[in-house]
Parts: sequence; structure tokens; C-alpha cells
Amino acid sequence: MTNILHFLQYKNEKEEVRLQKLFQKAHSLDERLDALIETKHLQVEDHKLFLAFLAYLEEEQIEPQQLFRDVINLPKFEFEACYHMNWGQVVRLAVTFLTILRTNDPDSYQQFIR
Repeated sequence: MTNILHFLQYKNEKEEVRLQKLFQKAHSLDERLDALIETKHLQVEDHKLFLAFLAYLEEEQIEPQQLFRDVINLPKFEFEACYHMNWGQVVRLAVTFLTILRTNDPDSYQQFIR
């Protein structure tokens, strides 16, 4: 059991490093983000976590689309100061959001990334 937990922690840390490299300069969306979304394979856990996060945002009266735009466009320190949330975790959730949007509503996805 411990080996599984260590593996999951290692996997999460690697994913966070990869996402940080992708967004470290806080540029607007580009083909790198699109490629990441294209290769993202959603799992049941992703959906559950995403739905729980949406419920939290509703409770806190935070607009999800604005939050996801900000996590992508604002520098990490500015995002964390503004929202008091872990930047890396919200980036993951933004990728989940964009993956779902791209799959289910390509037109809205295109509007969002512009």
C-alpha cells in the first residue's frame, strides 16, 4: 500500500512540474496548452474532483470560467495572492475543464482559448 501511495505522490509531483514548466511565464493560451489538452486522458477521479471543485467555487461565489482564465493568464504568485488557492492544483483542474469543454463543446472551447 505504501508503494502505491508513493507512486501516486511521485506521479502527481511530476505532473505538477510539467504543468509549471508549461505555464511558468504566464503567457496566454497557445499550442502547448492545446497539445496538453489533446493528450489528457480523463479518469473518473478527474471528473469527481472537478465536480467537487465546482461545488466549492459555487459556495465561495467564484465564477469558474474567470478563475480558469486567471490561473492560465496570471503569474503564479499573483493568482495565489488573489484567490488563496494552490496554483498547481487549479492548473490541473483547468486542464480537466478545457479537456471536457473541448470534447463536448468545441465551439465554446475555441471561444474560451481566444
